[in-house]
Amino acid sequence: MRKITFLALGLAVLTGISCRENKKTAGTSTMVSSKELNPQKLDELGKRYLELGRFSGSILVAENGEVVYHEFFGRADNETQEAFSDNSIFSLGPFSEFISNDAGHQLISEAKKDSVEVELKKATEALIQKAGLEHTFLQTEVPQNAVTGYIHSIGPDGPKTEPVAHGKELQLWTTAKDLRRLIAGVAKDSLIQDGYYETGGFNYAIRKKGDLSVIVLSNRRHPVAGEMAKSIENLWQRLPYQLPLARKEIKVSPALLEEYAGVYTLAPGANLEVLSENDSLFILMGPQKTYLKPQSENQFYMDNSEAAIRFEKDSTGKVATAVLLDGFLEGRSIPRKRE
Repeated sequence: MRKITFLALGLAVLTGISCRENKKTAGTSTMVSSKELNPQKLDELGKRYLELGRFSGSILVAENGEVVYHEFFGRADNETQEAFSDNSIFSLGPFSEFISNDAGHQLISEAKKDSVEVELKKATEALIQKAGLEHTFLQTEVPQNAVTGYIHSIGPDGPKTEPVAHGKELQLWTTAKDLRRLIAGVAKDSLIQDGYYETGGFNYAIRKKGDLSVIVLSNRRHPVAGEMAKSIENLWQRLPYQLPLARKEIKVSPALLEEYAGVYTLAPGANLEVLSENDSLFILMGPQKTYLKPQSENQFYMDNSEAAIRFEKDSTGKVATAVLLDGFLEGRSIPRKRE
């Protein structure tokens, strides 16, 4: 799992740095106004990630400085069944992580009076105060109205969601609405950031492009908020967006299963064999044989694991690669060995 640190809000105040996305946006599109957006699509996305156990929390969309969508999914605390509210506070991770990004390294030579971390702390606190944020805190103590963080896993006993203790580090705590106001005071045009609290139970994503802002805050450690925010942005722009498949077994043509059977190369000298037997599909690695449950015509999942495999065809219509998935929309592609 990759770890991406929280954006250096303090650095942006001190240096005027605007964090921008490195990747180019595919294609061109016309922005859809909030009046044209179907909120049911956003509800569907949030509910699907909740059903899969990968997300629980808040999705906020703002356009031209106004909140046009804000919904909660799941619970602030599973044991007490406490519901989320506008005042539900999420952790965005240890403050010490601020200095580990590129912007932090650029500021190191500029910090003269205090250490970089002290300078960032001062700038962040000043920004919180200036914006008049009542539910945003930079502190080691868990604030009132803080939600419980969780980690979700799928093992031999099935799905399991367990609470994670809050760390003792200096952390930035905030709500979705406060975070929108916070980034509005920092980024003028573009701000793309996502990450997760490696030893806690939180995950977040921020995508600000022009007049559109998307914020995803989750009290699950699984770092899918980034792909969720990207899908929401694409939905808003009328671009194709991805919705993860439900983990529900469907029927697939036996002839199609035969097409997927074959040997796929994991690494030099290491292969993954896919077998089609008795109208079913299996993977074979060494002596272990695992049944693959179809969740679409070309994607299959495994019980007791987040793992799934998607088969893809080339321009000639023949199966050429398999994509190994582990709880995300995309994964590692491995080629099929030529016969």
